[in-house]
Amino acid sequence: MKLVTTLVLLGFVGVSHAQMPPALVNAERAKILEGVKSVPKAGAPGPVGIWGNMAFPILAAPDKDGVEIAVAAAAGYAKGRVILFGHNSYLAGGEGGDHAKLMENCVHWAANHKEKLRLGLKGVNAVALYKQHEFNVETFDKVDKKSLSGYDVVIVNMQGIISAEEGAAVAEYVKGGGGFIGGMTGWAFGQTSGGKDLAVSHGLNQALMPAGIAITDMSAFDQLRTFEARTELPQMMNASEAISAIKKQRDGGPALTAEQMKQGTNAIQIAMAAQPPDRSNLKSAVLAALGSAGADAVVPTAQAPLTADKHAAQRLRLGMETRVLRLAAGEGVAAHPAHAAFPGQVPAGAPRVSGEIKVTPSTPGWTSTGLYAAAGDTITVMLPEKLADKGYAVRIGCHSDTLYHLDKWLRAPDITRSVGLTTATTKTASAFGGLIYIEVPARAKDDEPFTATIQNAVPAPLFVLGQDDDAKWAEIKTRPAPWAELACDKLILSCPTEVARAINNPTQLMEFWKKVVEAQDDITNQTAERKRPERIVADVQISAGYMHSGYPIMIPTSAAPEMTTFGKLKFPGWGFYHEIGHNHQRGDFTFDGTGEVTNNVIGMYCYEAVLKKDWLIGHTAISEEARKEHIQKIKKASNKWQVWKSEPFTALTTYIQLMQEFGWESWRKYLYSFDDPQFGPAPKGDDERRDQFLVRYSKIANKNLGPFFEAWGIPVSSAAKAEVSKLEPWMPKGM
Repeated sequence: MKLVTTLVLLGFVGVSHAQMPPALVNAERAKILEGVKSVPKAGAPGPVGIWGNMAFPILAAPDKDGVEIAVAAAAGYAKGRVILFGHNSYLAGGEGGDHAKLMENCVHWAANHKEKLRLGLKGVNAVALYKQHEFNVETFDKVDKKSLSGYDVVIVNMQGIISAEEGAAVAEYVKGGGGFIGGMTGWAFGQTSGGKDLAVSHGLNQALMPAGIAITDMSAFDQLRTFEARTELPQMMNASEAISAIKKQRDGGPALTAEQMKQGTNAIQIAMAAQPPDRSNLKSAVLAALGSAGADAVVPTAQAPLTADKHAAQRLRLGMETRVLRLAAGEGVAAHPAHAAFPGQVPAGAPRVSGEIKVTPSTPGWTSTGLYAAAGDTITVMLPEKLADKGYAVRIGCHSDTLYHLDKWLRAPDITRSVGLTTATTKTASAFGGLIYIEVPARAKDDEPFTATIQNAVPAPLFVLGQDDDAKWAEIKTRPAPWAELACDKLILSCPTEVARAINNPTQLMEFWKKVVEAQDDITNQTAERKRPERIVADVQISAGYMHSGYPIMIPTSAAPEMTTFGKLKFPGWGFYHEIGHNHQRGDFTFDGTGEVTNNVIGMYCYEAVLKKDWLIGHTAISEEARKEHIQKIKKASNKWQVWKSEPFTALTTYIQLMQEFGWESWRKYLYSFDDPQFGPAPKGDDERRDQFLVRYSKIANKNLGPFFEAWGIPVSSAAKAEVSKLEPWMPKGM
């Protein structure tokens, strides 16, 4: 059978039109995967949304629950063909394995197997590779009708193409019979575009949506190394197929298995992630399949979460609502019922005020305002005319983690909004409400400080070290918004106001947190690097782990009292230093197996430098007894390296022994050595990182640590061992 390409797909054509038969899909996928067994993961790719009647996944991998997610997909579009990859690195074909063969097949498929095809590359440095496959290949710069007409297939790095005009040119080219292969890192688009939203601002991604595939701003595949090539993949990876199956089940048709429902709802969520708010076809199809909300209109709470196995329809509906609300028009957004459970309601009768906010462009990130947008309230933001459309934005809500991928929702999966300040006056609203911030882009560092005005907001507690004192805090903490912040120039804490009101010593608390970040900045040689304060935000549910690093660092609300309690033996405790430590990690001194280790070394330093206590009291897994057990485990291990790199506290014992013998100053000198020319260039790759760990630390300690590394099973090269062989060998007691 041949892929039918004469069908003109005008938008999402709905579930009333039949999907391509599975046999045809498998046959077409087999052509693209011919001679391909596996393809390495390139960078940090994201999933591609699939919903078109002639769209299907090419490469996919299962998540932890066995749900297949596509990193690449193909589709027929009128007379032409489209292939999209969830990372632009795939376009160059140079990741190893069968990657080059895959791209050769993609070109042939996109050209409908035309002989002597003409291939054009834009933003893809791979002319030599494609010439090896005997393609007539050249590069081009301008995306317009004239340029595209010279090629049978074009391969385009989509990361920078955002104009509607360019998108329209590509769409017409494909509809006329051209082949298009594109890729981009969708989750990074907000960073590379100065804060624009992929679903509304990428002209090319939008223009290709009638084909029924699109790049999303989601991320996935964290622990994956390779994608296995498989000609058979679940039909329910296509959102149309999933919607149709759900509708048939609701109408009395075949019941879906739990696995099918999980796969189908995931496909719909991914497809929804790509949809701009004014594109209602997919939303309408989902609503039609789900039927009237009725008793399904439930709100997730910590006490009664929505789970994937019991509340599939409710999760689909709520997930769709939150995606649409995030991108909804600026005004006229009604409060969503779920906001009352989290982040919470503004007290009845709370005043609405105006505030003038001083913004310092040399400090990128979120500028706290001490103001809160009530759910459904329209706020007005004004900034100087000359700064309009310069990348500044207003953010409503600090709870930026999205939960779509989790099996259990304790709150709505997406509750914050960021709206670009493209005009001097911006009106916007949030269905969930939240603390208000002015977002400052990194590129604005040379702008002069300015004042922004925010109207119709609720006062929120905001304590600023050096500006406020404990006496003033007695008034500040009575402000009515449900969320509060405490700030210093190195760290800002966001917590429920009820937690903040229990604080009586905000000055002492924030002086402590200031010292914590300064200590980690100092020991890691990053004081000069700091451009903005760290942030820690409490949330009823976060996207991964008990806590996680990033901007902001996320913690559970249950840990908020610990975060704001100073004076007990170990409070605030290990987890906070651990996550701040993650934000201080650098690749030079962090290799495979130490991602959850070097941050703990940095974190332990806080017990030494800030708490002035025994730096080994922070965690039971580094007690003297525990460390002895780690040493015995390594001694008995048949594969020491495998044990060492897979058990973070075993590996941490290695670093503890170095600190105990050579002191914290040795760790400081080691981290500073990467800026010291006498130690040579920085390492490239993990082999060099391990070698330099040995060589640099040996020279700093003036001891040969080769036998010590060997005892722990850390692999280093013979050249590295030879470089330190003239130093006196050292081995700690017990090894």
